[in-house]
Amino acid sequence: MNRDARAPLVLIPGLLCNEVLWEPQRAGLHDCADIWIPDISRHASLPEAVDQILADAPFQRFALAGLSMGGYMAALAALRAPGRIERLALLNTRAHAEETEAGRRRRAAQIELAREDFPALIEQLLPALLRPQALRDPALTHAVRGMSLSLGADVFIRQQEANMKRPSIAGMLDSIACPTWVIGGDQDAIAPQESQHSLAQAIASARLHVLRDCGHLSTLEHPGAVTQLLRQWLRHPSHHPLHQGATS
Repeated sequence: MNRDARAPLVLIPGLLCNEVLWEPQRAGLHDCADIWIPDISRHASLPEAVDQILADAPFQRFALAGLSMGGYMAALAALRAPGRIERLALLNTRAHAEETEAGRRRRAAQIELAREDFPALIEQLLPALLRPQALRDPALTHAVRGMSLSLGADVFIRQQEANMKRPSIAGMLDSIACPTWVIGGDQDAIAPQESQHSLAQAIASARLHVLRDCGHLSTLEHPGAVTQLLRQWLRHPSHHPLHQGATS
């Protein structure tokens, strides 16, 4: 497939993630997608980061996917610029703001630990990012550690503070009209299955895929399965509503 025939695709990383998060998909979809991965490390506000992505994107109209915090940002982009988003994929994502006091305290404690001992914070985060079996994969844990360390404590603090201030978009999701796939993991400790189901139910055009034996970083834990799903998503007719609630 020549470059001009490839689908324009923007992939948004999550908290403390960069292009490494999407490397398997960038390699696996290069024949069918012209991929751009934005740098989301510089912004103190998620809405501001979304506006910057929309301003910098090298395509006028494109498919958009995001994982975790990046999925929240992708959904917000679809709400802010519906005419530019041809299709949407939300991976391991929650649409709600941080609403519980316990959640706010946990994030604040993580920020404090990041200031004091950033490598220790990464070790604390790993069991939430990867399912137990994946934690025993040295290549995978090395990749996640390396990605996190390359971004550093300042980026984590900035992004986590932005997360703590992010508005809930759950009540606006029903206005998303483009074909949407929600992809989650059955062992995701951060965006559990009930979050994935709620997200899919809130978007009329959504189709849900729950990957078995998969934690939060699905693109790295199950790169082949996620790449195949995104390939199918890119090929799905953009004008045809998707059946809600399908799982795989």
